Amino acid sequence: MFRCKLTALDYHNPVSFNRKDETEFRNFIVWSEDQKIRHYKIEDRGNLRNIHSSDWPKFPTGHGHGGTRL
Repeated sequence: MFRCKLTALDYHNPVSFNRKDETEFRNFIVWSEDQKIRHYKIEDRGNLRNIHSSDWPKFPTGHGHGGTRL
């Protein structure tokens, strides 16, 4: 199921994507913001790109917030 969604998004590696790996998931979020969503200005994505930070932003998910569930 996830592979089909990632393929539809043209994600670079849908076959081996592990959504339970926090680093890989955060990289996917950064990629999706850069390539598909583009909600934030490029200069405002710095905190999002710092995927190893304990303060990594917690984004709301679900209807009306622009979040996505994988």
